[in-house]
Amino acid sequence: MKRKNIFKYACLLGLIAVSTTSCDDWLTVYPQDRVVEEQFWEDKNDLEGVRYAAYKQMATTAGRLAQWGDLRADTYIINPNTHSAQSSRDMYDEIKQGMPDSSMSIFEWGGLYTTINYCNKVLQHGPEVLEKDKQFTTAEWLQIHAEMVALRALNYFYLIRAFKDVPYTTKVINNDTQIETFGLTMQLDILDSIIIDCESVAGQARNRFTNPSDTKGLITNCAIYAMLADMYLWRASLRQGRFGKSATDTVAVDTGYIAHSVIGDYQMSADYADKALAALAYQNEEESNSYNFAQQEIINFGLTNCDMIKNDFDDVASASDNIDPSLEAQNSIFTSGSTTGVNITRDGNSIESMFELQFRSGQSPSSSFLNSLYGYTNGTHLAISQEAFLAAYNNNSQEQQYDSRFWIACTDQIRTSGGTSSNTGTVGGYYCVKYMRPEIQMKKSGGDYEISATVDAYDYNNWIIYRMTEVMLIKAEALACIGGTDNNSKCRNLVNAIHRRSYCDYKNYREVDSDITSGTYGNAPSTGSDLVKLTMNERQIELIAEGKRWFDLVRYAERNANPAKESADERESTDEQFVGNGQEGVQKMVNDFMQNSVQKLATVLAHRFKNRYGLYCPIYYMEVKASEGKITQNPVWNKSKYDN
Repeated sequence: MKRKNIFKYACLLGLIAVSTTSCDDWLTVYPQDRVVEEQFWEDKNDLEGVRYAAYKQMATTAGRLAQWGDLRADTYIINPNTHSAQSSRDMYDEIKQGMPDSSMSIFEWGGLYTTINYCNKVLQHGPEVLEKDKQFTTAEWLQIHAEMVALRALNYFYLIRAFKDVPYTTKVINNDTQIETFGLTMQLDILDSIIIDCESVAGQARNRFTNPSDTKGLITNCAIYAMLADMYLWRASLRQGRFGKSATDTVAVDTGYIAHSVIGDYQMSADYADKALAALAYQNEEESNSYNFAQQEIINFGLTNCDMIKNDFDDVASASDNIDPSLEAQNSIFTSGSTTGVNITRDGNSIESMFELQFRSGQSPSSSFLNSLYGYTNGTHLAISQEAFLAAYNNNSQEQQYDSRFWIACTDQIRTSGGTSSNTGTVGGYYCVKYMRPEIQMKKSGGDYEISATVDAYDYNNWIIYRMTEVMLIKAEALACIGGTDNNSKCRNLVNAIHRRSYCDYKNYREVDSDITSGTYGNAPSTGSDLVKLTMNERQIELIAEGKRWFDLVRYAERNANPAKESADERESTDEQFVGNGQEGVQKMVNDFMQNSVQKLATVLAHRFKNRYGLYCPIYYMEVKASEGKITQNPVWNKSKYDN
């Protein structure tokens, strides 16, 4: 049977009804085989059923988002130990060696298009439901409309960061007879479209929901502002690398054209970051007032709308053979953060969260991919590159040791829950256990301390899309790219605040609550390009194992391409003859970051990447085959092992 292309598995296949409207038991889906599509869209419940289906569907793709965003990054090496899933390990190793193949199933993108199609269905049928259901208000529809426009945009944003040029449609696909073969739309054109879409609904979504987990698990205005900050940062970087930092351009919209510039896009990124932070502060204030939550101790460092959860290093205040510091930020953001007052326990969904894909124990899907990618057993695929972390601290090993994020993101002293002995004899290497509910202990050995983590693996931690400190770093990067004394100072303050929250000089029994001073990591450089690197390094540490690092490196490479060496056609051509596009940016990315962790491969990788197309994934070979020539393969990866 001839394979259909991407939109086959994006079909709704009849009808979906949902028994709930809360993320707490997301999502029970019941196919109604005897009801045809036209008879389904009758009232608000029908609409909300597909709306929730879109969120649940995106949760099933979280593993892909993590793989595309992290696997090729400098932070990780392949688990050096004998592996319980050797075939997957071998595939990941090939990709890490710069040899991805279009036959690898990791490059299937169909799950994201299923989410997009659910969003398109809600957007198409919402007006008719509004007309039929008199209990369904215009205000409610506008909020759902904003959610679905933004969720669709977010999925396209992931696709263009992973694959560059992809098929783009806002049409609904109901069955095989409606499937069309869509060609590739250029990355920048899609980015322009989704920015316009998100701006058209900014401020129209809910600020918060009745259920706290819905506030973090559904699209709110806070999430839309965070998305726009990220999208503008990307558009500025892509255009700077193609047309130069001083470039201006126009974008076609329904009412004509709007003009924008590279510098203007960086400023819009910073402005939307401010809006996201303000919206989060308002959201948390309203939620606290409504539920009388016990207030967590916060730390601010003088920044507006940047109240971060304070880590408790009080146990470090006096000398002891054993120190057990409490890492409230880690626990609240990633694992077992609890809120008292109304007997609500929240796995994640912290006051710093802006949007998370929700997972619930006993329901499908689970987040077991976190243990597979970032765990510590012989089933874990990725270990941590110690060299990459050390490079992020400018080779200052002492500063690295004092960062509490390092204790759970690069540890080789691991004990399983209830265990008494270290696993280092059987599980060599360094691993990230930030999702494993780690309990940190420092044990004095001679005159020094050994850091160990007792961990409890869990398959239902939420997957965070955006949170406060990432948006702070988006703003910092945008300001550094604009440059100037005031912007550079603001950038340093943002980066330094995030670093200080996690910094603890445990050897001298003191919590660091003032600026990290001369000669240490926090003594930030003053120039724009060095500040960008500083921000990149801080993102690597803060966002490790969150599916961000490879995308950060791609953005850096794209920004540092040399447009003077490319003709207008070459800048955006998908023709293989223009393989030199963006080569300088790729080389700079390898030189500035990847060679720190993969020195032996740096030259090989730079050669294999060839140009900016090498930064992006191959398109799954069956999609190319089924498209009848309308989808062309990424020119760097234009062969698969199935080609003759």
